[in-house]
This record gives sequence, structure tokens and C-alpha cells, in this order.
Amino acid sequence: MPIYDTVIIGSGLGGLLSAVFLAREGQRVAVIEQNKQVGGCLQTFSFDKKAFDSCVHYIGSLAEGQTQHRIFGYAGILEGLSFRRLDIDCFDQMIFGDETGIYPHAQGGAHFADRLSACFPAQRSALRQYVQTLDEVGASFPLYNLRNGAASEKERVSQWTMAEGLKQIADPRLQQVLTGNNLLYAGAHDRTPFYVHALVSKSYIDSAYRCEGGSSRIAKLLWRQLRAHGGEVFRNEKVVKLEEKNGLLTRALTASGNGYEARNFIANVHPAMVLRWLDSSLVKPAYRKRVTEAYNSISAFMVNIVLQPGKVPYRNYNVYWNRSADTYAALRYRPEEWPANYALYFSEDRERPGYADTVAVLTYMHAAEFDAWSHTHNVTALPSGREAAYHEYKEMCAGRLMDTVARRYPELKQHIKARKVATPLTFRDYMGSPDGSIYGIMADVHREAQTRIPIRTKIPNLILTGQNIGLHGVLGVSINAIAASGELLGLDYLLSKINKI
Repeated sequence: MPIYDTVIIGSGLGGLLSAVFLAREGQRVAVIEQNKQVGGCLQTFSFDKKAFDSCVHYIGSLAEGQTQHRIFGYAGILEGLSFRRLDIDCFDQMIFGDETGIYPHAQGGAHFADRLSACFPAQRSALRQYVQTLDEVGASFPLYNLRNGAASEKERVSQWTMAEGLKQIADPRLQQVLTGNNLLYAGAHDRTPFYVHALVSKSYIDSAYRCEGGSSRIAKLLWRQLRAHGGEVFRNEKVVKLEEKNGLLTRALTASGNGYEARNFIANVHPAMVLRWLDSSLVKPAYRKRVTEAYNSISAFMVNIVLQPGKVPYRNYNVYWNRSADTYAALRYRPEEWPANYALYFSEDRERPGYADTVAVLTYMHAAEFDAWSHTHNVTALPSGREAAYHEYKEMCAGRLMDTVARRYPELKQHIKARKVATPLTFRDYMGSPDGSIYGIMADVHREAQTRIPIRTKIPNLILTGQNIGLHGVLGVSINAIAASGELLGLDYLLSKINKI
């Protein structure tokens, strides 16, 4: 095999974007992927002739001129994508328990504040201040505005917990409404940095779109762009070891016996996985302990449903339900409280406009609930059946989740044509996170040094990227890819190229 300029491990969004950025600049790039399908969280799957997104159900900051739009434009994939903007007046709808109240999140900062002011007239001024705070936090993170800047710019806003950042909102219910879609980032009020909430929320308030045809279109087009610039993707190749010589990585070895040599390596996987492959004196025990003991986010459970045609009206918005008025409580649910929350993501039937043909139901679930089967693995490249008890428990959980959903949306249960279920083990196997956590390592205001993983490692030619480095989500991972690629190309140079688009 040839010696590459850069080998990238993992073909998730961060890996593919990094690969395209580097290949555009003339680097010889190879991407190694353990699964048959590229894309990581962008993967889609199908059954009953319907496609489903595995993780990415909508994307923020995608209107023309906004950050995600410009990144995809530089990557050369915009022309091949089709996006549908969610309802301007309500892209996310918040509901609580059995209450009848419905609270909209609208697109556009001023519109967002105005729409919620109708529900909270006495909080109009506070809502406008909240939107201004989101803008201030966004401006404090240079890369989110596609510019270089000093780390000191974000120091002030990086120290606020969720609770501190929201203390300007006096009305407890309004605080709950503003964090009602906490399922997007799994924030804890007393340790998650407020900027996590702010950057995620602002991206969708700026603009919110579904990717028509499935999020895998993004991955396929990035792969096409990579090939057009001379890059390669090797699928069904599971890395098992990273070889080092004279303080530098030289080769990634895979389970098939192949070796991929390169001058630089980018790992787009959980850092704990990288450490399993490394046997280097440059990686100190303290760093290993820090990464392996880092707190990972909660996992998830999902029921993907094909609906009977022409039965369920299509909703051009997402629904977030919380059992408790405390939107953070779902993270620490007791067994009898499950499901403690859920989100509904609809897609429209092209043959019957106005009706939904599928719906995905997502909720938190502790990975430990499936510990009895944690020794089993099931991926496309290496399919493996799981025992009957696993499937029985999975179906019992699916029934319980759908019973909860049916209390408010009985038509979703009544008109199921077919369904498939994803458990924490599914997320573990296809996302490559050690325990199936959906958002990887969680930042902690009180343990910043322990929970912030740098892009650069002690091995000079090994760089990390992906959702564990910085912020998760499509925009967060895209920013992390710019940062990783900028380490090899020069950040100012790369940003200048992106900003010319």
C-alpha cells in the first residue's frame, strides 16, 4: 500500500469533512471505516421500503450565508442536497406530562422571543435578553463564526453552568420550555456549560432544516468529493492497533491484516477507543485515566415506525415531551419513570402530501439496562444474532414507549405498519462509542481540565476530531473538522478558503 499524507480513522461527518478539506489541498488521504456504510451518525437504514435517519433528524445554521451552509458549500456538496425548512413559527414543540399547554420554538431570534412571549407576556423583556445572550455566547466562539481568535474570547461564558446561564429567566416554566429539547445535548443544570445549550439552541433558532432523502446523502456526497480529489475510503476495516516508531505513528493495522501508512493520522472516534490501539510511552497514565474515566452522555432507545399510508397528518416540526416539569430529571430517571422523555421526528409521504409516512421516536436510556448483552456485537461487516431474551426485552421497552406516546398521539400506535428498534447496544456498535453514549464525553464546568480533550495529542502526528472534541451535533462536529484540518493546513489559510465561498 502507498504511504498517505493523512490516514483518517472513522468516516463520520468529522472524518469525511476533514478528508475532503485535506484532499482539496492536494494531500493523499485515506479514510478507514469499520462498517460497510460510511457516515457514522449520518447513516441511514431502510425497511418496508422507507428510509430512516439513525441520528441526524434535522440540521441548524443552514440558511444561505450561515455557518453550516458555508461549510457544506466549501466541501462542494450543497448542489447535491435537498433541504426542507421546518415551520418558521414552530420548528420544535415543547410539551409536559399530561398538560395541555404547547410551547413553540420559532426560527429567527426576534421571532423566537415574540412567539414565546405570547405564552409568557410578562417575560417578553427576559426573552429578548435571552436571545441576546445566545448571540453573545455565539460571538465568543470564533470558529462558530468561521474566524480565528484567541481562546480568551470564550473564557467568560465558558464558566457558566446551565443554571447560571438561565438565571436571567425568572419564570421557572419558561426555563423549562427553553430547555425542553434538552434531548439534543443531554445537559445537566449544575455541571453542563451553558455554552453547550446556547450554541446548540442558537444554531436551530438561526434556521432548522430536514435533509430530504436522508442524512446519508451528506456522507455519500462527501465521499464523492473525496474521490474526485484523489482520496480513498476503505470500508469493513476495523483498526486494532496504531504502530509507533521514534515518537511518531507510522501505521494503522486492521483486523484483516492490512496496514495503512501515513505521515499524519486523524482519529474520528471516541478517544477511549484510540487509547486501546496505542501502546506508547508518550501517552501518560494520567491522560489514559482522564479519558477512560471521563463521564459519557446517557444513551438512547429509538423506535422507527413505518405508518399506514394516508392516516397520520404530517407535522413540519419536531415534538419534545418531558414527563416532569424538570427537564433535567430525565437524565436520572428511575425505572418506574421510563420513558422520562421522548422526541418525535416525522417525514412526509411524497405520494400523499400532507401525511406522514414515517416517524422516529427517541428517548433516553441508560446503557446499563442492556448490560446483560453487552458482550454481543452486531454490525453490518460482522453480523451476529443476539439471544431471544435481548429481543424480548427490547420489544417490551418498545411497547412501553409507544404506550406512553399513544396517551397524547394515539394515531401513531394505531397506524403502525412496521417498526424497528434501536437500543443502547445498537448505538454502541454503529457509533463506535464504548458504552453507546449518544453524545460522547460530556463537558463539565467544574472539571474543565478533565473533560476537555485537546485536538492535539502527545504524539505529534496524531490529531483527534469528532463529537468528543468540542461540541457535538452536525455544526459542532463540522467546526471540529475545521480545527483538526487546520492543524495540518494552517487554520487561517483554511478559513480564508472557506470564507471565499
